[in-house]
This record gives sequence, structure tokens and C-alpha cells, in this order.
Amino acid sequence: MPQISSGRGARIAGRTLKNIILGRPISISFEITYNCNANCKHCDLGDYREEPHLGPEVFADRFEELNPVVAQISGGEPTLRKDLVDIVREMRSRDPVAVFVITTNAQILNEEKYLQLREAGIDQFSLSLDYPDERQNEFRQLRNNFEHMAQLVPKLASYGNKDVILACVVQSDNFRDLPRIAEVAKKWGVAVNFSTYNSLRTGNTDYLVNSDGDLNELEVVVEQLLEMQRDGYSILSSEWTLRQMIRFFRDGYQPNCMAGKRFLIVNPWGKLTPCGMFREMYDSREELVEKFTRHNKCNKCYTAIRVNSEKTLSRLLLDALRVIRQK
Repeated sequence: MPQISSGRGARIAGRTLKNIILGRPISISFEITYNCNANCKHCDLGDYREEPHLGPEVFADRFEELNPVVAQISGGEPTLRKDLVDIVREMRSRDPVAVFVITTNAQILNEEKYLQLREAGIDQFSLSLDYPDERQNEFRQLRNNFEHMAQLVPKLASYGNKDVILACVVQSDNFRDLPRIAEVAKKWGVAVNFSTYNSLRTGNTDYLVNSDGDLNELEVVVEQLLEMQRDGYSILSSEWTLRQMIRFFRDGYQPNCMAGKRFLIVNPWGKLTPCGMFREMYDSREELVEKFTRHNKCNKCYTAIRVNSEKTLSRLLLDALRVIRQK
């Protein structure tokens, strides 16, 4: 986890409590581009898309208006934006408190860009890794992506900032590899976080873990991960989260989605959308809540942004304390 001062940590906790009480979003993903240099099999992005090239102040204005606890800079692939550092710097200039996370496939990330983004205000770098070997390259259709990460990530970890994590989407063809991915994270000197695949973007249900045999194997894998966690592996997903992951796959749904309330998206047009699965555009959060959130019956995903935003206050505190103890 990133190194955050105790004073800032207290202000983050205070804002979390305030936003929960007021029904305001905890986490907002700023999808600054829908364009991507990858063509991942579990995603509907990857082709070129016509979109505006809004200036940093547009995203910063939305950030200041919505006042989240966590601001995720994502896409598409955010590092394709040549003004990415300027976007981060302008957003950070409005608020020294919120946690800034960038999600990237790391293909064009390098040490220089890492340092520039840290200086601009990024707290955590979330690098996508779904396989512990060269299968990563074929799945994401990125040449030598795994090899590039194997060279880059240990170099970034060597700065000692504890701000790099591997983000793995759990699906039917990789869940048996999760312990190996945790081993890779340890070898590279970073943490790992797991989240669940869903078929809403692509309609492809093949990657869901839903057969009885696979679910039983997944339970065994989760027990292995929990044992590794107790042995000191930096696995950020809590026991509660990992068991909820099994439940989601077994039941095929996760009720009571809070998109628009606990989390939402700012898209490349500077408009608000409920989540990465539903991209209707709204001008204001009030409009989004009235036209989408109040009528939302979707229960078919359990993405990382849902997992972390929809926790109860007590669960948020328990998981925060667990991570602190791990550090």
C-alpha cells in the first residue's frame, strides 16, 4: 500500500465517513480515454474511438465537484494521453487528501513516466496482470507485455515507495494460477489484488467460474491464498473479499448495486456514467441518480470498484487495519 502520513490518513478516514453519511461517492474512476493499445479478451474496448480531447481542467473540475475519497485514473489505457501528467497534476492541485490510483496495462509505462506521475500526485500504480507467464501477451494482444513487466516492476519496486500493485481479474482459465501470480508479485517485490470477471462488457460467459467442479477448485485456491497471506505474501484482497468472490461466481449475481451512489465514472466527454458496463451519459450526479440509480436492478458484476466502495463502514475499517498490519 502507498505510504500515507497519519495526518492525511485521518483526513481520508474522515472524508470516507462523511461521504457515506451524505450518500456521496467514495470512489470515482476518471476514464480519460476509451482508446487502448491492447485488445483484451475480457473487455469491449481496444479499437480506435472518436472522442474529444478534453483539457486537464475539465477532469479537475469534476473531481472537485464530486469530492471522492479515491480517484482512479483509467481508460481505456490512460498512458496513451500525452497530457496524462498534466491531468493528474491539475486534479491533485485541487485536493491534497484523496487517494489517486492509476490503472494501466504498463505496456508504455517506464521509470521516467512513473517518477513524473508520482511527482504529479499519483499514490498507487495498479498494473494489470492476469497470467503469471507469456499467456498474458496473447490474452491482451500486447507484444512481450509480460516480459516488459518482469523487467519494469522490480525496478519500480526498488524505489521503496510501496505504491505498485498487480491487479488480476479472476476467470475460468486463470483461477488455478492465482497462487503463482501471488508468487510473481512477491518475486517482483509488489502486492497483488484480485477481482472477478463478469460478462456484461463482452457477453462472453466462458470466462465465468460457474461449474461445480471449478467452484470447488476455486475454494481450494482461495484457502491456499489465505494461507499465503498469513505467511506474509502481500495479497491485498481480504478473506471476506475472496469469499465474496466465490459467492458471486456460485450465485451468478451480487445484489444491491450502488453505482451512482458509492461509485461512478467520469468519461472522456466529461460526462457522468454509472459504471464501466453501462455508459449512458448524464450531466450531473443528481440526474444520474434519478434516471439510473433509483431504477438500477443490475446484479451481474462484482468489480473491484464495487467491492471496495460498497463495503460497510465497519468492513472498511477492518480491512484498512488489516492492510496496515501487513505493512
